[in-house]
Amino acid sequence: MTEPWAVALLIGGLLSASATIAAAHPKLVKTDPPADAVTATPPKELRLSFNEGLVPKFSGVELTDKSGKKIEIGTAAADASDKKQLVVPLPTPLTDGVDKVSWHAVGDDTHRLQGSYSFTIKH
Repeated sequence: MTEPWAVALLIGGLLSASATIAAAHPKLVKTDPPADAVTATPPKELRLSFNEGLVPKFSGVELTDKSGKKIEIGTAAADASDKKQLVVPLPTPLTDGVDKVSWHAVGDDTHRLQGSYSFTIKH
């Protein structure tokens, strides 16, 4: 007969392992410029920070203005010193208005995620 404490220990271990697996998916944790920010200075790049490393080859960003028109951006790449950061150069200064960042990313664990946020340029 199995001891009750052994069963409880086994169940606790299984629950702990499944929680660790579920928490392993990549998440967006910070953006620069910040989501919903209003700034007078147009950024020279977009920087998206995640909780785990990314596969830049399968990650990217699209930037649109308030009317939905695409804004020209550079190629998204991982920061050379931090694989958790996706950096997107902005070759031309952004004009006044609300800009929407739509992103997709693939984490080192191969899980794909996507999302969007906006920020405002107001000189």
